[in-house]
Amino acid sequence: MSPRISLFTANKAASALRQSSTVACAQRSVALPLRFRDQSAPVQKRWNSSQNNKKGLSPDEQRFPTQDPLPHVGEEAAEMDRIMSKEKSCDGQPSSPELEQGSPVADILKRDKEGLKHMPKVMQDQLKKSAGGSRSFSTSARSRLPDVQNVEPQDEISAAVLADMIQQVNEQAAARLPEGLKFDVPVLPAQKKTLNFRKRYDTMQEQFTKMLMQDGKLARAQKNMSIILDHLRTSSPPNVNPRRPLMGGPPAPQLPLDPVLYLTCIIDSVAPLFRIRQQKGIAGGGTAVQVPHPLNLRQRRRAAIKWILDASEKRRDAQLAHRVANELVAVAEGRSGVWDRRDQQHKIGISGRANLGLAPRRR
Repeated sequence: MSPRISLFTANKAASALRQSSTVACAQRSVALPLRFRDQSAPVQKRWNSSQNNKKGLSPDEQRFPTQDPLPHVGEEAAEMDRIMSKEKSCDGQPSSPELEQGSPVADILKRDKEGLKHMPKVMQDQLKKSAGGSRSFSTSARSRLPDVQNVEPQDEISAAVLADMIQQVNEQAAARLPEGLKFDVPVLPAQKKTLNFRKRYDTMQEQFTKMLMQDGKLARAQKNMSIILDHLRTSSPPNVNPRRPLMGGPPAPQLPLDPVLYLTCIIDSVAPLFRIRQQKGIAGGGTAVQVPHPLNLRQRRRAAIKWILDASEKRRDAQLAHRVANELVAVAEGRSGVWDRRDQQHKIGISGRANLGLAPRRR
């Protein structure tokens, strides 16, 4: 037979079990951190002393100035119409006429007595002539009359202007042509000016390049010539020696601006005027006589280039282009031995002028 259960005893046991479980949960919640505690447990809160109880908005609820929607086009037009029609300017006059079509100068000066006194005389005379209150000297660039009456169609104006231009051209052509000719005089082939140059490079530059060439390698000589011209262009202006000036050309500070002209001035300055020929038997016996012989422009330049190339071989630069470029700058400044060689040849030629009569003349 099963034992009997008292209801009062079971009620007391259930209440005791409920109290023990509540104490155990409280002890466990104290040991755990705050975020792991039961949300139903009472939590102490620190209240601000101020009375501001406003809650901060979340980032999604915040509104920025750029998030405001733009007004509708009709609303904007209505606002502009209200400003133009109702608002007044500082002097009490409506602002719409001044903004729309400009305010006449006469009306402005009527409100400014001091400005009316100092108005230009031309405007005063024009203001006196215009008795009908015309709007002269308006501050607006737009016309006050949108529809101009008595205006010819645009096509008729264009046709008239074109006819006038054709008539002027015909009159000028008739005045230029000789009498009795209907068309222009034909141009002969010798009188035509063409841009078809026969030579790509300057004559001086081409001659210098050909003398730089070794073993028939023209491309390498042209590359060396470009290095030389670039050195002359980027180098500082030469300090010209007054005793050995450069022939022709612009002043020294402007020479690097045109390297080809710079090179031409250097070559022409040291080019000899003649060469010395050794002739035997003209003075009797087998003695050689020094006779000067004049040179043309190309021969003079060739002699000067040869002297410069010979003098550049004595320099210690690694590349040929650098040696020649430095020698050219030395010639421009009067420091090169090419000047002494030219002076020596001129002295010999001057002393040998007496032998010109002994030399046989060529027929």
